[in-house]
Amino acid sequence: MTACRTLRGMPWRPWEDVLALVELAAPSACAGCGRAGLRWCPACAADLAGTAPRTWTPTPRPPGFPPTWAGPAYEGAVRAAVVAWKDGGRADLTGTVLAPVLRDVLAAALAASPDHRAAVARGSPVALVPAPSARRSTRQRGEHRVRSLAAAAVRGAGPLRVVDVLELSRRVADQAGLGAAQRRRNLQGAVRVRPRGTPAVAGLPCVLVDDVVTTGATLSECARALTVARSGPVVAVTVAATARRSRPSQAAAPAPAGRLSVPRRAD
Repeated sequence: MTACRTLRGMPWRPWEDVLALVELAAPSACAGCGRAGLRWCPACAADLAGTAPRTWTPTPRPPGFPPTWAGPAYEGAVRAAVVAWKDGGRADLTGTVLAPVLRDVLAAALAASPDHRAAVARGSPVALVPAPSARRSTRQRGEHRVRSLAAAAVRGAGPLRVVDVLELSRRVADQAGLGAAQRRRNLQGAVRVRPRGTPAVAGLPCVLVDDVVTTGATLSECARALTVARSGPVVAVTVAATARRSRPSQAAAPAPAGRLSVPRRAD
């Protein structure tokens, strides 16, 4: 059983399943709208799944911002769900609510990037690299939430593998409330690839994974760190994008719900 729940070195965490089972057995309230008795109501599910994956570029575009695909706008029920998942103890949303959205965004990104598409077609490794989390946040949440989300989104998906190699090299301020320029200064030079992690990304096409993109400062800094480590081409995917700064291009064709167009690997 443990082997079935492991993705390239990602350990199975039984307590995640326990949390999810508790919510299934006795749901407290919808994480999107607060409706009692349902952990995720049909109306909020429609809001989350109603937008096709699309390319997304912030305004202004920060230097080094990678090609990025995102899901729905970070507002309303979508925002409430992500906040509840990230900081409200709703780990049960990882696999059943947010992972399918990220999976569709990832499928669109892979299809649109020639280098990544070619690697998948050959069965060559493609590294999914979660954006780093501060150690304090990881301790408080009991896990690296974005890493768990990435693993849930690609479980069993052929050459795609989660490679958690990015870390913060210094303390940074909370990004909430900071403007675009302030966020760039706050994160400038703050992300690095762990020394022992360099071989895991060197020369490989990489996909940065985060929950939300706002100004693009985090993704730009993460892409810089991967480039320094001599990774292959870098693209990025997020569950949602902050609407107030978005300048969406023509929507990409949605991927089949809950599927990735890559060979499946036997567990």
